[in-house]
Amino acid sequence: MLTTIILAGGLSACATAKTEGVKVYSPAQLKQGEYEAVARLWVETWRTPFWVPSYSSPKDGIAALQDKAAALGANGLINVDCYGDKGLFSFGSESFVCYGKAIKVP
Repeated sequence: MLTTIILAGGLSACATAKTEGVKVYSPAQLKQGEYEAVARLWVETWRTPFWVPSYSSPKDGIAALQDKAAALGANGLINVDCYGDKGLFSFGSESFVCYGKAIKVP
């Protein structure tokens, strides 16, 4: 049991370190040629018309985008936005849908 707790804590720290390396840029900070696009998160999949992840706060949503970007080898996010979801994906509680573009900045 103790080994499981220690292992989980160590893996959590690794995930946090990777996420912290993914910076969120405003569109005014970078020009189109100053980065390489990796992926448009949560909008480039066949699942999007049917389901998108929702979060309890914009902060949680952006952290999830950073996680996904890190997993794809990106070191930045641009065009990030979160909006309140009062429709299909809200399930009766306040929730947010977030999206952005994962990028590599040299």
